[in-house]
Amino acid sequence: MNKIESLSDLFDMVECEVSYYDLGRNITKITPQQAIQFDRKQQAYPFPFRQHAWLACLLKKKLADQSNKATQTNKAEDGVIWFLKLPLDEAGCLNLGTRDHFIKSIVDKILHKGEEAGLSEALEDSPYAFKPDQERMASFHAMLGKDLHQAPSAYFQAVVDYLSSDLSEANEAWQTLGLQGIAELAARVNDDKYHALINNALPLAASPLVSALCHALEHEILPTSLQNTLIELIQTEQDALMQASYLRALSRADLNDALLLPLFGLLGSLSECQDQELHPIAALAAKCPHWLGQNPQLLRIIMEKLAHREDGYIAFKQIAAELSQHPETEQPLWSLLRSGRVSPTLAQAVGYLFTQTPKSVQ
Repeated sequence: MNKIESLSDLFDMVECEVSYYDLGRNITKITPQQAIQFDRKQQAYPFPFRQHAWLACLLKKKLADQSNKATQTNKAEDGVIWFLKLPLDEAGCLNLGTRDHFIKSIVDKILHKGEEAGLSEALEDSPYAFKPDQERMASFHAMLGKDLHQAPSAYFQAVVDYLSSDLSEANEAWQTLGLQGIAELAARVNDDKYHALINNALPLAASPLVSALCHALEHEILPTSLQNTLIELIQTEQDALMQASYLRALSRADLNDALLLPLFGLLGSLSECQDQELHPIAALAAKCPHWLGQNPQLLRIIMEKLAHREDGYIAFKQIAAELSQHPETEQPLWSLLRSGRVSPTLAQAVGYLFTQTPKSVQ
């Protein structure tokens, strides 16, 4: 057996072609070049989230007859999907020790059970496996199906039919719609027909449906007109959960003046932070840290607001921990917390953060 020194070596050993998707902050197709670079530790992992690489690996057996195009297309549906959570080191690269431990565990299992059983059962009881939640799983399958040119599910047509109806009427049919259909619609947002359907639905459809649609849209780069619709909704929406949903849908948009000013308006006063305001703040920290890294004033407003809460610094600690794990915000956050140009209240919260004892954490 050849020496196995990378994930690609492992997949070559079992004669599989692999396609990588990142399932961290957003669902993103990883290019073959990116895969080679992070696998061989030539570059940092391109989409770090909470100090891990959250990978979906689609494995398909290599075919002996590469000329049989029709067979190759059909066999795509017979692939095995692995969901891997691999830790990253201080430089953002795959931790080679844990990666090699993972590879050894897989090789041992395949040698013990045989290749076919080993592939399908390889991640049973593995500490490196994870299970995406329902929303993320639906969005991943929607993206995968689109990439493989597969027809959408029956759930998709039900969503299209409902959103094509008169949404101003009292119609409770949205309650029967499936997450898979909503995710498949979001995956087609850059198709003019479906883009118009989504744009019309956002201000009119029932809030639970719009929220689920926004959560699916967070994985897509949206057309400008749809971004503008969401920005307008942020400025008029009073419900904090819906504000957070709109932010998630916009999370892959560039931070420009059209978006920045509504964000300042949404965050409001530095000296108060009600419970409901935590929803958009959490969305910004988890899904939009690149915005906070680009604009230190946004970051300062969030940390000031959290420091002014009378909750024993619980929210402050949680958001600070979240932001300290993002490459985009780690350095700006520590620069802010060590700065002398903050309010006494924020300075006190920072002091608590650095001096708390294990007992006080509990």
